[in-house]
Amino acid sequence: MMVSLSLILRREQTIFASVLAPYFNEVAPGTAIDPVKRSEQMLNRRDVTAFWIHHEQARIGFALVLNLPDDRRELSEFLIVPQYRRQGLGREAASLILQEFPGRWRMGISKDSPQAAGFWGTCLSLVPGLSALQTGAPFTDHQIKSYTFDIAGPDNA
Repeated sequence: MMVSLSLILRREQTIFASVLAPYFNEVAPGTAIDPVKRSEQMLNRRDVTAFWIHHEQARIGFALVLNLPDDRRELSEFLIVPQYRRQGLGREAASLILQEFPGRWRMGISKDSPQAAGFWGTCLSLVPGLSALQTGAPFTDHQIKSYTFDIAGPDNA
């Protein structure tokens, strides 16, 4: 397997904040989001699961999964750092994350990241066990659209 995941630990907050700063510049330019405060919030929320994305020994990105009521999930943040993009690693990481939590999912797509819209349009069509894919209205003013879908459990894939 080329890609692996590990939990982002609270003691890694400073490292996480350093990755969030360029991420927010990409997906929400001009928005005053403090990466230090945001990293602290995300790593201390009980309803968030935070993952590092690894390729071999390199840390190549992160993903934040918001655990919603009724066994639903939201992929609230996802990053593959630029030098590792367009190699299939993001698609593999997305599949790993989504299949970790079978059930109903949603995600919003940043309007300031046109490459994200292209990536997710293709990626979601290739995720094993994904069904009921629908495109909808954005959840926030910073998004262009949203997706909702189901991920089958290991017994139903």
